[in-house]
Amino acid sequence: MVATRTKTALMSLEDYSFGAEPVIVNMDMIADVSGKTAMGSTQDAVRRTVEQYVNVIGVGQLINSSTEQTFLLEQSAAAGATGLGKSTARTTMQAAIRALGTVDSVNLSTGTVTDTALNILIGAVGAPSALYNPDVQ
Repeated sequence: MVATRTKTALMSLEDYSFGAEPVIVNMDMIADVSGKTAMGSTQDAVRRTVEQYVNVIGVGQLINSSTEQTFLLEQSAAAGATGLGKSTARTTMQAAIRALGTVDSVNLSTGTVTDTALNILIGAVGAPSALYNPDVQ
């Protein structure tokens, strides 16, 4: 007798996707913003401005003397076409950030936003703290 298999209703329990193509942009705020972390300060103002146009999926650490930061964004209709080199997110974000003017003594009117690819800076990768990681002795 041949065993038969009956198909039951299978459904994925975990299915993650983005609503639109992710875009990676590098924001250069020209000045060191490492100390501008309070609510309403420069980093907060930039983040809130970006969130008006697109969903922020991830934010990288400050790089290049704490003047630049990489954002992983979910492209939206508010920011235009997608893809490295053809994204209008960079021009939309750049115009919006420049319009902020001076925030907490940082002049953003000359800030730039560029499309980029995902880069992992090996020298910038930090090891977990032994205080929080019981596997590190």
